[in-house]
Amino acid sequence: MNEPLNDRLVSVVIPTYNRSKQVVEAVRSVLDQTWMECEVIVVDDGSNDDTQQMLGRFGNKIRYIKTKNHGVSAARNRGIREARGQWLAFLDSDDLWQPSKISQQMDALHKTSADVCFCMSVDEDGLALDDLPLMNSSTSEAEIRHYPRGDCSIFLYHRHPFVQSMLIRKSCLHQKAPFDETLHVAEDTKLIYQTILSYGFVVIKQPLVCIQRRRFEPGLSDDMNAEAAYKRYDCYLRVQVHAYRKLLKIDGVSARFVKRNMAYFSSRLAEIACALGCRDAAISHAYGGLGMWGGMKCLMRNLLVIAAYPISHFWFSRKWCMQPVNHVV
Repeated sequence: MNEPLNDRLVSVVIPTYNRSKQVVEAVRSVLDQTWMECEVIVVDDGSNDDTQQMLGRFGNKIRYIKTKNHGVSAARNRGIREARGQWLAFLDSDDLWQPSKISQQMDALHKTSADVCFCMSVDEDGLALDDLPLMNSSTSEAEIRHYPRGDCSIFLYHRHPFVQSMLIRKSCLHQKAPFDETLHVAEDTKLIYQTILSYGFVVIKQPLVCIQRRRFEPGLSDDMNAEAAYKRYDCYLRVQVHAYRKLLKIDGVSARFVKRNMAYFSSRLAEIACALGCRDAAISHAYGGLGMWGGMKCLMRNLLVIAAYPISHFWFSRKWCMQPVNHVV
């Protein structure tokens, strides 16, 4: 029986916002794929630069969708809804793929009968990014490893694969909005965690993705403004809590590791709430963090907020509201 044609089609979703020059290069890296059955869906999240004109040069080689500015999660979700392929991949508008990325991943998926595949990543200088710690230095180049459903090894590390390296069967994304649009950051972490727990994954020890680390403008994760930081760390904590509740039922060791992450983010929220002058919230976060062991620094941070709030407020407000700040508490 012949394989349905659309089972070979990979829909590549590229969200973008005011990156007219970078997105052109990202699109080219997809059009240059050796895997011929790719559709490129660019979701323009309300850009006010010349993005539409720059992308117009590709004509019908891409599908261009212009939306109001609702954030990267909403843009990716729109792209997913528009996708015609059985497979989905995601690329940020300032990142690039190696030409063989999709071909190698489809081959790995076929060999292992897996539904999800990741690969290695490098930065713009060619330096390896530690996004797949499970693929340690002793493994051979180009090795393919399969981690079945129920394997929680990835939760024992601080990092996880980049969403830009993921290739996933579309039917695995059951929710109407797979990327959580209530999260300002870590929406990719939540989706990757859910995917790994539900389906397992296969990884290729090949650097097939280039992640742009140098930015023309500071990104959300670089912002030292206290209000922005509070929203950011609140998202991080919410994602870890979500993973912890799932892991408690299936893997106690991984759950304990994730709980350490929760302790860290709780102590950071205590610190930032303190900087903002929100005493009740700061102390609440600090006491919450005391119930979880996240290391000596987390413990001291929480105790400082509880026992010496006025001093803590002075210290942390300088850290989060004045530039530049180079030290870490």
